[in-house]
Formats: sequence, C-alpha cells, structure tokens
Amino acid sequence: MIRIALLCLALWLYPAASSAQEIRVRSGEHGSFTRLALDIPVGLGWQTTYVAPRRLELRFEGEGYRFDSSAVFERINTERLSGLESLPEGAGLVLELGCDCVAEAFLAEPGMLALDIRAGDAPQMAEPSEPTPEEEEPLFGVRVGAQPGIGPPPARNPLLPVFVPQRTPEPEQTAAPPDEAEDGMDPVGLGRTLSEQLAIAASDGLLSPRTNGLAQRPAAFDDWTSGVAEDDAQDLSMQAPELTSAQSQIEAAVLGREPSDMQARVRIGGTGCVADGALDIASWGSDDTFHTTIPDLRRRLYGEFDTLDPEILAELVRAHVYVGFGAEARALLDLAPGERDPVLYALAGIVDGAPDRAGVFAGQTGCEGAAALWALAGAAKLPEGARVDHRSVRRAFEALPGPLRPVLGPTLATRLAEAGHVGAARNLLSRLDRSGGASDADMRFSRAQIDRLEGAVQEAHSVLEDLSHRAGAHAPDAVAATIALASEQGVPVNARMTDLSAAYSTELRATEQGPELWLAHLRALSANGRFEEAFAGFHAGDDMPEEQRRTAASELLTALTDRGSDTGFLREAVPRQAEYATLVRGNVALTVAQRLLGIGLADEAMAWASLPVIEPGSRDRRLLVSRIHLARNDPQQAEMSLIGLQGDDVLALRARARAMMGDYSYAQSAFGALGEDGAARSAAWLAGDWAALDEGEDALAAAAELAASALPDSLGAQPSLASVEALATSGSETRETLRALLEQTRLAEE
Repeated sequence: MIRIALLCLALWLYPAASSAQEIRVRSGEHGSFTRLALDIPVGLGWQTTYVAPRRLELRFEGEGYRFDSSAVFERINTERLSGLESLPEGAGLVLELGCDCVAEAFLAEPGMLALDIRAGDAPQMAEPSEPTPEEEEPLFGVRVGAQPGIGPPPARNPLLPVFVPQRTPEPEQTAAPPDEAEDGMDPVGLGRTLSEQLAIAASDGLLSPRTNGLAQRPAAFDDWTSGVAEDDAQDLSMQAPELTSAQSQIEAAVLGREPSDMQARVRIGGTGCVADGALDIASWGSDDTFHTTIPDLRRRLYGEFDTLDPEILAELVRAHVYVGFGAEARALLDLAPGERDPVLYALAGIVDGAPDRAGVFAGQTGCEGAAALWALAGAAKLPEGARVDHRSVRRAFEALPGPLRPVLGPTLATRLAEAGHVGAARNLLSRLDRSGGASDADMRFSRAQIDRLEGAVQEAHSVLEDLSHRAGAHAPDAVAATIALASEQGVPVNARMTDLSAAYSTELRATEQGPELWLAHLRALSANGRFEEAFAGFHAGDDMPEEQRRTAASELLTALTDRGSDTGFLREAVPRQAEYATLVRGNVALTVAQRLLGIGLADEAMAWASLPVIEPGSRDRRLLVSRIHLARNDPQQAEMSLIGLQGDDVLALRARARAMMGDYSYAQSAFGALGEDGAARSAAWLAGDWAALDEGEDALAAAAELAASALPDSLGAQPSLASVEALATSGSETRETLRALLEQTRLAEE
C-alpha cells in the first residue's frame, strides 16, 4: 500500500513539475552598462528589491519558475554582475553586484524584461522591521472593501486614490431584500462597478474620472450648417442615462482625486473622454472678443494689491484660445502654474500647432464628443490601430469658432486620412474651402498628403515639390514629405532637393521640425547612394530623439545592405555592430546577417543574428542560424535549430545537414521530395544506391552501371580471344566513364 500511495503522489506531482514555466536569461555588454534580458510571459507581474547594497532580488508573480541562465557569463564579465542564482521555490532571481552599481528594470517589449546595471551610488537601505499587517497585503489585484484600490493599501502607494465613502443619515425604512439595493442596483453589480471605477481612476489618470460606461455624455448642438450629413444629425438624439444614487456616490467619491498631477499615473487599461462641457469653445467668445473682451479682461486681471484674479485669468485664457492665440494663452497660464488647468493648457498648445505632450487627450480619438477632435489634432503620431470617430470629429469641427477652423482644419484632414478615413478628410477640406479662411498653401499641402496616402504618387509629388521651392511655412515640411515619398518609391532625389534638406536640417535643427528634417536629409543622401555621408550624418546625430535615430538606422542599413558595395557595407556593419544592438529593427538585423553570411563571414553573421531586437524563436531567425551553422561545418547544431519547424525551406536545410553528417539516404529522399534531382542523384551516388542512378544519361548513371557490373569469375587457363576483347573494351569504357565523372565533379577555379 505504501508503494501504491507513493506512486500516486508522484503521478500527482509530475504534471505540476513538468508544467513549470522556463524563463531564459540573456546578457550583453553595452559600453557603460550591462544588460540582462529575460523572456517572460506577457502580463507577468514583477518587482525588484534591494536586500543589501550589492544584492538585488527580482521576484515574479507566483512561483515555480525555472531560469535558464547557463549562458549569462559567456557574453559578460563579472565587473558589474558577479553572481546570479534562483530564489527558493523558483520565485525569482538574486543578483550579486560586483561594484557600487544601480540596477534599473523595465519592459523593453511586452514579453521581454530588461535589467540594466550601471555604475552609481548604492541605494540607502531601510532599517529592518517587523512586517505590518498592511505590508502583508498582496501586490496584485483589485481590493474592494474599506480601502478599495489596486495592489497594497494607499498607505504604501500614494499614487493610488483614497476612497472615502460619503455617509449621509437616512430615515428608517423597511429592510430591502438582501439581493437588491434600495435604488434597484444589486450589491454584486455595485461591487463590480466600484472595482472597475477604482481601477480606472487609479490607473488611467483622467482629469474627471466617471462611472464605467457613463463617462461620455454627448451634447446636442442646436444649430448646424447645411453641410452636415444627415447620418451625423441622427446621432445627436442620444441622451445620457440617468445616474442611480449608488452610482452617484461612487462618482462623487472618485472625483475627489487630485487632477493636477498629470504624470503621477500608471496605465492599466481603459480610457475616458474629456467632457464636452470643458470643450465648448464656441461659447468662450464672440465677434467682439479680440477688440473688446480681451482688453477688458486684461484690465481686470489684477485686483487690489496687484492680486491675480484666477477666475478672470481663466476667462482671459479661454478668450485667447477662442481667437487662436495659443502661445499667449500658455503664457497667461504660466502666471499661476500651481492652479493651471491641464485641459486649457493642452488646448492652448494644440491651437498653436504643438502636440498634446501631457497626454490630456491621449487615447480619446474614438470618443463620441469634441474630445475626439482635440485628441486627433494633438496627436504627434497616431498609434497603430487607433480608432477614430470621424463623425464626432466632423461634428466638433462644425461647432468650432470661425478663427479656429482654418488653423485646425488641414491638420485634422491629414490625420483623418492617416487613420484611413480618406472620404471624411476630403469632406472636411471641402467644408473648409466653402467657408473660406484657410490659406491656399495649407489646403494644397493637406490635399497632397491625402493624395500620397491614397497612392496618387505623381500628383502628390508634383504639389509637394512645388511647395518646397516656395517661401512659406510649409516649405520645410514639403521638403521632408517629398524626400520621404522618393524614399518609399526607391527613386533618387534631385540635387536641389538634397541641398534644400541639408540647409533646412542645419537651420532648423533646434526646432520641433529639426528631427524630421535631419531624417529627410539622411534619406536623400541614401537614395542617391551617398552612404558614407549619410552614415557620417547619422553618427553625428546624438542629439536627435531616439525614435528618429531608430528609423534612420534601420532605413540606412537596409539601403546599404541592398545597394552598397561590399567594402562600404563591411566598414559599417562589422565594427559598429554593438552600436546598432538596440537601434535597428529585428528584420533589418536579419537582413544584415544574411548579407554577411553571403560574403562568407559566418561569425559576424551570427553576432548580428543574436541581437536582442530579434525575436529568438522567430522562424526567419532560426532558419538563418541553421544556415550559419552549416557554413561553420556544424551540421548537428544546424539541425537542432530547425526542431519543430516545417516546410520545404526547412527540409532543404535539414537535408544539407544530414548529408554533411553522412546520412546520404535521408538526404537523397529529402532532395527527391523537393524536386532537386541533381542533389538527390549526388546523395544517391554517395549512399551507393546504384539502382537510383539507372535512369539518366549522365556520368553518374554510367558510373553506377559500371559499379554494378561484375567481371567473370574465371577466364580459365587459356582465355578465349572473345573474352580478352571483351575485357579490353570494358577497360576502355571504364576509363571514359571515370574521365567523364572527374570532369563533371571538377572544382571551380578560384
């Protein structure tokens, strides 16, 4: 019985042990810091803690993980990281630092946790103390109860909201049924709404958090122009649902958050929309705003003892936004930075052509209200897959005051086209054209951008080139767009455009347009084959933003790999491989590695194929690594790299590996299945399969027939003349067959 019990216990424990998640740990030296990269499951929680000045613990949510760190110290020394071991029960890792270093952990990609170790002052260690009950709370999950929130109680994390229930005395009433609240909302639904709202408030950082599902209350416009489509007007009949008393309590409590700190937030999911009431710009002024309202408000801005009146300041800022004076509005808001309204500050910047860097309207392009317009106008670049409610954008555009339409219209049209709403973009430009006010250059530039996105390359190129040669605000942008269009089409850039890009990139380097013009000039040089100048400009661009540097590195290396000479390619790719380790895209690194392998530099190709920007388990990388191992005469590793892959390309590599290992029978079958008759017959010859070589008239077939033939057992004491003649003929045929075989297998001259 004991043996049976032990066997049952082992069988019960085996699946748990075998299903443990393995986390691979990779390493690399990057000049001033050492990086560890861990391939973790997407969404896995983690935490770093200094338990000693040179000892760091990296813990993961849950336990039972296996860590593959066998190759960590093959690529790095022990100067910064002297030791690495697993925590008990597979809960994480312990890092022993070899210097007074600091370690920074962050998610480089959704499935890759990076930990950079660099020289720095060791953190101050707190005195050890007994854990309090609050410290024993779990690190993950939503808490509902006396102290609702996410993770530990607010005492340990000041970024989480403090929820103080509003308790009001109520008259005695008959007890309601236990499964139904007094206002008709069941307790389960109330708890779910509470937890969802707390999660949004704690993680989304909105100015005015609202109950989930009731965040946006579309406001109906009374007067519309004749250009508004009927399907848009139908949407105006929507009304916001009434709030129940329980939901109102939740709303009031959550709105008690401090909204002024726009940076103290951690995004977990969910977005809200800035209410239409805060964006009713049409009500902020009139035709007399510039001549009458603004001067009057300026006179009343300071009261007795030169005290700034915050209410007058807010009215004055709104008046400046109404007439399109964004820079002046921001300057006024800077008079009282402690009381600055983030929404007004963002609006002032967007009106002046600046992006919404504070993220007030981030993720709100899909809102059913005016927030969609301002989110679209304030986006420096639309995120991939962003949803845009183009109907709300057009409705909000019609409601804008006259001075703002020509300012925002061309930008909104371009953004709509980028999001795939080309018809809505052209419709908006048509409305703007009918209402007047926008300059001809603005309209032409926006239409050219839309043509470019639609694929009308020649029309877009003609307009953009014409604008680039004219004096005006759009000339630098037109130069950058023209060169980008030429780069996309793979055609050279004329000398005048190249010179213009060089002049603008130097003159406007310190402006917001500087990075884009710097990139445009590098593209022009690359398109014309001037790779040495292009890479010299790239390496001198350390002051450029990381995004532009990544784009430039990937595009320049792709062009150099495709069209550059071997000398120029090797001069850039081999000695500077470490510099590009985190700059290029993964597919570009693979392209560089493939050309290095084609030149015959297998080790250098492997270095590029091992960069952290490449997904380790991707099919393309595994195929390339197999080819590199074959070039290194390591067929075992080449075949191991192909484990689990299928396809003709995989079979061809596996056949080559087996042939190198001497398994000619497998190689013969594989090459035959692929239709490579020449390789299959060569493998059959090496395998000694003479029957497979019978068909054909080449030297291999003749040699196989010769090998399969046999001499007479005995010619006797006195061979006949016929036998001697047969032997002589056979010898002559044998010599001719061997001569043809040697000629067919002759090595090519170097």
